Amino acid sequence: MKSKQILLTALLTSGLILGSSGLALADSTPAPKSSTNSAQSQAEQDAFKAALAQYRIALTQYRVAIIKNDIAYRAAKEQYRLDWNTTQKAYWAAWQSSITTFRAARDAYEAKLAPIQLTYKNALDAAGAAFIAATAGTPTMDALNAAMTAYFTATKAANTAYKSAVVAIGAEPVRPVQPAAPVKPVAPVKPVDPVKPVAPVRNK
Repeated sequence: MKSKQILLTALLTSGLILGSSGLALADSTPAPKSSTNSAQSQAEQDAFKAALAQYRIALTQYRVAIIKNDIAYRAAKEQYRLDWNTTQKAYWAAWQSSITTFRAARDAYEAKLAPIQLTYKNALDAAGAAFIAATAGTPTMDALNAAMTAYFTATKAANTAYKSAVVAIGAEPVRPVQPAAPVKPVAPVKPVDPVKPVAPVRNK
């Protein structure tokens, strides 16, 4: 009987020891690392905020670049139009000046030539009239020959006088050759817009 009590006491004592050891083991198990996970989450949030701030800066710069491109392109087109108009006006003004100068010189030349031509015409008309008069009716052969001689002499003298008078007034003005029209240059090309930045993605 006494031995049974001793055994029971030993078992109870062992159970208490084991129980206390189990509690000790349970207490020594590491707790969940909630502080580490929280720190990692905060770091991800900070990284996202930094990326978002950088994205907003890049987006603003992108929009500014597009506006500047539009302004520069409109200015280039306007300058192109003005330059082309100036080139055309200069071309036509130069050509008009050349033509005006030529026409003035031609008019002056023709004014000098007109009385010479009239004198020449009158001399030929007179020679012709004299020939018709000399050959009217039934003239003799000698009269006909004399009329022809007189006609040729008169016309030759008229031709010689006309040529001399024409040389005396100078050379006839020569019409200028119109230069080739200017070639229209290539119109300005719109600048290429920058690549639009991509927004950062928040980690889930």
